[in-house]
Parts: sequence; structure tokens; C-alpha cells
Amino acid sequence: MNDTPPANDPVDSLSQLPRDELRAYAEQLGLEAAPKAECGELLRLIRERQELITTLDRGLLLEICAWARIPVRASSEMEELVRLICKNHKMRFHGLSDRALLVLCRLRGATITPPAKREALMAALHDQESWGDYFRRKLRRSVGSLITQMITGDEDPADQKAPYQFLPDAPTEPATNYPRLKEQLEEDGIVGGISRRLRGVADDYVREKLDEIERRIDRKLDEIDKRMGEWRDREIRNRLTIIKVTLLASVVVALFSLGYDYLQSRMPPPSAAVSGSAAQPADQPSPDEDH
Repeated sequence: MNDTPPANDPVDSLSQLPRDELRAYAEQLGLEAAPKAECGELLRLIRERQELITTLDRGLLLEICAWARIPVRASSEMEELVRLICKNHKMRFHGLSDRALLVLCRLRGATITPPAKREALMAALHDQESWGDYFRRKLRRSVGSLITQMITGDEDPADQKAPYQFLPDAPTEPATNYPRLKEQLEEDGIVGGISRRLRGVADDYVREKLDEIERRIDRKLDEIDKRMGEWRDREIRNRLTIIKVTLLASVVVALFSLGYDYLQSRMPPPSAAVSGSAAQPADQPSPDEDH
């Protein structure tokens, strides 16, 4: 169930949501509310976060996604980018600009006093992290380093050198935006990191196989279309041959008919020939008269 309210609904539609849906929506936006917070408090927090989103720079949000190697599309909505960023808890800030670091502080709820330098922003983010999260991250980092060294060696050059690419609007290529295995285990834990990596590899495998199946189907359709074209051309040739033979036979029959009519017109009628041969002269005596 998607707890996010429709984008085209007015803000007052949030007040119609029940308390559990408001809490789920607030958690999606990276907000931390008290367990017994009422609907009014949740509405206030959500509306403050929505106002904050409207003031953020889209380019800085995309920069944070590229820094955290979050697979997103460049055309994604602002609220979707914020939700994905709030789900990420990466604490290594090298490669992130000062402006993007300030946006990350605002999204994670870190206490800052502008104008603040980069060191102050990083310190505020570390202070915002709880001790439990800190020790879990350190433990995951140690275990991740050990597992990465056992599997891929001390470094993971295949993932380290792969440049970040935004997801295309119509995915056709396998995604290469996975973070290093060591960082992934540090952020999501052993089970979560490995399952996320396996899920990503499985998605790429399924996407590749689907593309291969689509190419095979297109090739078969082209072959069927080619054969149908050959059959159509052969059928047309056969029909044209039949029409030609029929026309030729008609012409031959017509010529024979014309020749017969011509010869018949040149010959005397049979009745006149018979009557001429049977007629005798009037002055020739008959044999009985001589005797």
C-alpha cells in the first residue's frame, strides 16, 4: 500500500488521513515523531517538511543521490528524491559539495547555525547520529571490510571505477550504480547489504534476459514477416500467371474464331453448290426420248 497522498490533492487532504497513514507518510519523508504523537503534530511536521522540499534545489538533491549511489531517474519528483535520500544513512561525506552537505543536514534534521563551515556541518551530522547507530555502523564497517577482503580483496575496483549514471526513463541497460560492497554492508548490514546486492544483480540478470527474449521475439517476428512477404509475392506471381494464361487462351480462341468466320465468309454456301450440280440443260433430250 502506498501511503503517499496523491500529488494533485490539496494540502488539506492530509487531514483526512488516519493517524497510522500519517505516521507512515512522515517516516517516508525522513521525519521522526514521538510514538504517541497526535494527528495535529504529525500534520505540522509533514507540512513543514513539504515546505522545506519546495525550497530545495533539485540539482543538489540529484548530487546527493549520485554521492550515495542511489539509483534514481533524473526526472524523478522532488518528494521521491527526498524519500530515497532519507532512507540512506551514509556517513562518509567526501565527494559531496558544501551546499549539498547543507541540504543533507536539513533533511536529516541536524542542528546547524548558518552560515556554517563544512567541518561544522559534518560535526552536526555526526552529532545527530545516535550512539546505537554509531556502534552498529562501525561494526558493519568492520565486518564489511573483512567480507570484502575475503571476496574481492582489499579494494573493489569494479565498483569504485564505475561512474554514476542516472536511470533512463525507459530502462534498457543494466544498472551500474551499486555502491562498493564494503560501503553497502556498512550502511545496510550484512544481511541487508548482501541481499540488496543480490537483488540488484538479480534485477540486472532478469532485465538482461528480458531484453534478450525481446530481441529473439523481434527476430522471429521479422522472419515471420519475411516469410509472409515471400508467400504473398509467390501467391501474387501465381495469380498473375493464371491471369496471363487465361488472357492468352482467350486471345487464341478469339483468333481461331475470327479465322473460322473469315474462311466461312469466303466459301460458297453448301446449298447453292448442290443445286448447281443437280440442274440439267433444258434442250438436252433424255435417254428415253432417243429410243
